[in-house]
Amino acid sequence: MCRHISAILLAAFALMGCLSCQKGDPQHKINFYHWKSSYQVDEEVRTYTKELGCEKVYLHYFDVVEREGIVYPVNFIKPITQNPLHQDSVRFIPVIFIANEVFDGAKENWIQDLAESITSLINDISYHVGGPCYCREGDKENSWSPCAEQPDPEDDPQSPFYREIQFDCDWTQTTKENYFSFLTSMKNYLPGVKISSTIRLHQIKDRETMGVPPVDKGYLMCYATSGVDDGADSNSILDIDLLKSYTKSLKKYPLPLDYALPIYSWGIVSNHEGNVKLVNGLTNNDLGDIRFKKIGENKYEALEDCFLNGLYINEGFTIEIEEITPTLVRSAIQYLDEKLGKDYTIVYFHLSKGFLKRYSVDDLK
Repeated sequence: MCRHISAILLAAFALMGCLSCQKGDPQHKINFYHWKSSYQVDEEVRTYTKELGCEKVYLHYFDVVEREGIVYPVNFIKPITQNPLHQDSVRFIPVIFIANEVFDGAKENWIQDLAESITSLINDISYHVGGPCYCREGDKENSWSPCAEQPDPEDDPQSPFYREIQFDCDWTQTTKENYFSFLTSMKNYLPGVKISSTIRLHQIKDRETMGVPPVDKGYLMCYATSGVDDGADSNSILDIDLLKSYTKSLKKYPLPLDYALPIYSWGIVSNHEGNVKLVNGLTNNDLGDIRFKKIGENKYEALEDCFLNGLYINEGFTIEIEEITPTLVRSAIQYLDEKLGKDYTIVYFHLSKGFLKRYSVDDLK
């Protein structure tokens, strides 16, 4: 009898230990941003995303900028002719970047017009990238519904119907009311479509002054932790200590969040006057030839005038490389695991064969 009870107790303790391990090991869904004007996803990339179980690609549609008082869209995505991810039921989520200056001093009626114009443009582009439009019902104002010829996404899981639109804006304390009003207008124009917004780290840290956007979901950008020209020795793309300091009150944020992590690199090119330019995609391997001399950790000097990824640089210019290594990615994930203590979704920035080849599938899980 005692032996039987002991066996039961041992089994119970073993089960508790197993549950404890599971609780301390959050699972991650993996999705990607795509931020190039040309959608270049081939079978090699598809194999990678399939192994990671990617379900969504957050596809940059266009930017909205302000120049000399005129607001207009730029940097459109080009029409997509081939999309191998469609075979895996991976869905596109349109993403629109809006410069903060667009909302500076904007009037309410103009914000309404902006929302309507952006809605129309999203629908036009969606026809070219594999998504449906929303059609106005007769002459009713603010009344949009899926075009009749489009399949019901619930009946056809392969349907490219978008269920969410994401806006990316680094709003400030002075523009938050106008930006939030715009988001509310978008929800009114597109009932039934989730409206989401990116959230910067400083907007999490200073929630009381920066406000919380009126959206269905937020996407916390766990990168760009410091400025490239602030003189700090830390990696300006991602510094774990800075990430921790910005997210101390993360659990108190009143929106459901997904978490964007970087897998890109760049070179910070400084001229003789100290002015800087970024060259995207550079790694230490790109500066390993006779044109450059290593003068410090991840830092190089140009020994001759030359082109560097399309940028003409002069002799004496310096280049500092900032990379996101697999170790740094794992450190960020480990921190989020410990901080959140639950399953969550990671959205990597961004989907590119050149970036993906630097990581194994296990590095990003």
